[in-house]
Amino acid sequence: MCQTNLQPKNRTCIICEKQLYGRSDKVFCDIHCKNKYHSEIRKTTRTVSAETLKMLQQNWVILAGLMTDNCDRFILKKVTLERLGFKFDTISHVESRGLQLRYSVFEFSYYFGHQGNVVVTKDIQQESVSPFLFKRWSHVRPALREEYSHSHISRVNK
Repeated sequence: MCQTNLQPKNRTCIICEKQLYGRSDKVFCDIHCKNKYHSEIRKTTRTVSAETLKMLQQNWVILAGLMTDNCDRFILKKVTLERLGFKFDTISHVESRGLQLRYSVFEFSYYFGHQGNVVVTKDIQQESVSPFLFKRWSHVRPALREEYSHSHISRVNK
């Protein structure tokens, strides 16, 4: 005959720390604690997602502000983009072309050239992102064009 240990294990709810009874894999004492736990996880996830999207939007606005209508490619120093607030560690896509990596921020892609230069191109086949999404930084675009249009950027016309 097999004997089992009838002493209760000291398991507690991960939210309110009440003693748990019932199934051995039970984690919450009731539905309220379960909802509170999952609500906090969703809140944290939404915050991280919002911060990442905010940085992507800021990068897009910087690149869109530097890109003019009559060119689809420009070259500038990495330091110039950093001074404008561009975050090189926040991208929407990365792709490998031979030995070179191309990083994308929505319809813009860039790669690192020689002597600290960054080559930025716009994918004309990809649909442009809605400007309403980036309304928050829309006041930055004209200022960027004026300030950096002549002295820091080498443009390549279509």
